Amino acid sequence: MKTLSSILLTALLGAGSARAEIGNNAAPGDLHVKFGLIHGVGEAVGTGFAADGEGFMAGLEYQWTDQLGLNGRYEVADFEIYQNFRLTLDGKLDLTDEFSLHLAGGYQWQNVLDRLSETHGILTNVGLSWERGKWFAGANYSHVFAVDTGTNFSAGGVAFDLPEEDSTLAELVIGYRFSDNLAVTLSYEKQLGGDTVIDMKRHMILAVRLKL
Repeated sequence: MKTLSSILLTALLGAGSARAEIGNNAAPGDLHVKFGLIHGVGEAVGTGFAADGEGFMAGLEYQWTDQLGLNGRYEVADFEIYQNFRLTLDGKLDLTDEFSLHLAGGYQWQNVLDRLSETHGILTNVGLSWERGKWFAGANYSHVFAVDTGTNFSAGGVAFDLPEEDSTLAELVIGYRFSDNLAVTLSYEKQLGGDTVIDMKRHMILAVRLKL
């Protein structure tokens, strides 16, 4: 039987959002693989309970055209505790030589406590990025629309109702491109709003992106 602390450890990693791939620097036909480590901090709203959690992320990016790419990402803390999958279509529009606008939209599936809480949702994202030489940075503003959710379960004999409602998040990204084939990114994300039981205070990912 899972405890409340396990629920917190799981859910604080689970308020994921769609992210336009800032700094992807991809040409049509390019395929990139990405992987990284996750550290999250969340709080159960109204209880004061909080916990840290670690996990990993893996994903693939395929660039269709100069402006459009397909992005798949999978995050996990424990195969029986938390999983998150998202698939988005990402668009990029160059504004100047250094600044570009990023838009993304797609699907998200989230599994908490071995399908005891499962959510299907629609992801939307708008972002702005800056690139100069090997360095790049940017910001994303995301909204998650929950479509179908089953969340009622009990832990330790106590019934919990964990609604997965719409949520809004903001993310800052900074990265360094070692070559055309290798880049490293660090992202910091925080929940700004939404009627979710877990308020995501911090969601950080240190990741590597490789061109195949």
